[in-house]
Amino acid sequence: MILRAKHGAPALSSNLFKIIRSSLNASSFSLYSKPYLTTPKPTPRRPTSLAARTPSQISETVSSSDVSLICSLLSTQTHESAINLDNLLEGFKEKLNSNLVLEILMNYKQLGRIKTLEFFSWAGLQMGFQFDDCVVEYVADFLGRRKLFDDMKCLLATVFSYKGRVSCRVFSICIRFLGRQGRVRDALCLFEEMESKFRCKPDNFVYNNMLYVLCKKERSEELIDFALMIFRKIKAPDTYSYSNILVGLCKFGRFETAFEVFGEMHRAGLVPTRSAVNTLVGQLCLLSAKEGAVQKVRVKDAYRPFTILVPNMGANSGAIQPAVGVFLAVHEMGLLPSAFVINQLISELCRLGKTQEAVNVLKVVEDRKLSCVEEGYSAVIQALCEYRLVEEASYLFGRMLSRGMKPKLVIYNSVISMLCKLGSLDDAKRVFEIMNKKRCLPDNLTYSALIHAYADAMNWETAYGSLIEMLGLGLSPHFHTYSLVEKLLREHGQLDLCFKLEQKLDSQILQKLCKAGELEAACEKLKSMVEKGFYPSGYVREAFEHALRKCGKLNIARELLEKIDGRMVDCKPDEIKISS
Repeated sequence: MILRAKHGAPALSSNLFKIIRSSLNASSFSLYSKPYLTTPKPTPRRPTSLAARTPSQISETVSSSDVSLICSLLSTQTHESAINLDNLLEGFKEKLNSNLVLEILMNYKQLGRIKTLEFFSWAGLQMGFQFDDCVVEYVADFLGRRKLFDDMKCLLATVFSYKGRVSCRVFSICIRFLGRQGRVRDALCLFEEMESKFRCKPDNFVYNNMLYVLCKKERSEELIDFALMIFRKIKAPDTYSYSNILVGLCKFGRFETAFEVFGEMHRAGLVPTRSAVNTLVGQLCLLSAKEGAVQKVRVKDAYRPFTILVPNMGANSGAIQPAVGVFLAVHEMGLLPSAFVINQLISELCRLGKTQEAVNVLKVVEDRKLSCVEEGYSAVIQALCEYRLVEEASYLFGRMLSRGMKPKLVIYNSVISMLCKLGSLDDAKRVFEIMNKKRCLPDNLTYSALIHAYADAMNWETAYGSLIEMLGLGLSPHFHTYSLVEKLLREHGQLDLCFKLEQKLDSQILQKLCKAGELEAACEKLKSMVEKGFYPSGYVREAFEHALRKCGKLNIARELLEKIDGRMVDCKPDEIKISS
């Protein structure tokens, strides 16, 4: 916890250097003189790259009995002044070394945070803070995980004042934890004072963590140029150096510079991280989508020329071509973006009408057997059907079936609609049969496409049969679809089928009204059916009775249905009333 002193300066609140503050006249670093005002966000994941060494990696010169005894003494000690440690651990002063201290620090779960830090302070005074790098790194990681940033800066000041060694790895740990909590300015100031104040030259670990903070955690664009300057200072950038700066450049729209950095990385034979590839390809796809959404048009005929935004109907491939180039380049390196980004790339290529390039990307993905293959097939087949490329769409559809994939309803509808528009009714019927065999239920769009195609071919029998089948599945046809079939039947003199079709449609509407509980509308519909001479079938009668039973009007329903069954001559439709 960070407390505030009398004049607002941050005061140290934990017990890390509780027993040595009187001997040091050191305050906060200048880098913390500007407090970061935003509330830090918690970090859900623990860093693995900066974890301390395990006990198995420590020298065996440490006696396990000494470690156990010291931990036992510390854990049983009452919480009093830390000066009592001199008497408590009198017999262990000559045995102190970095390995022993690290062993005890790693038992922090038994000791607790306060006693662990008190022991480190005591051991530091006894040894003059002349620890091995692993001890200081462990304590920095320990403090960073607990967000004790004031204690972390005090650690650096104390070790440096005793002329102890502060390694580059310690600075990289501190910078990374500060950045993760949104304290970007503090991390930047620490980086700047690392060489000038602590006389420690940054290595790639420090550079990479500073780039991580500036490129991934900083939200404003003002520091991206400084991040690029830091990147240019690295004599031998590695994978993470290039990847971090790529993410930052793409994040703030510096795509030209990002391409230059990516080219340098490719020539150096380095492979970017998957996160960097996802960012680069994904941002280029988003840029292409924005370019295709609107376009600026300058109006010069007016008294005062002005600019307006109009829908951009033309295919603008200015950003999508570099995205494809990056995709193919990283594929040659043995890396591919995530499934989401690949689908994003394929969808954007299909939107721009670049179906051949989309097919090429799909082939690359198919060879790697990724989870996005089916969704990629769906996007490409829909685009091919939209442009009515029958051979290409049929080939991909057949390949999809041969590889054991299950096409979704939207793929079947796209293929069937394309074939129907081109007049290939036999092929459309075969696809419909495959659809039923694969147990993919058709919808209104499926039947509408088939019915309209049969009607255009003047095949009234198949059109009527498809519409009846559609009604049997509980699907409601569009008014134009129903009117088209009815007109076709009347033209061929099939008036009885028109009567049957109308009765079927009215029965379905009545059943849906009963199911929805709209009793007044259901009764009105029943009246109109009686006027036309239609009588409800058995399952429609049961639905009508069930709806009225739920409202406590079962007797009225039965009386009404008995009148209908008796076909009473003197029963007029106006006499059919249901009291509300």
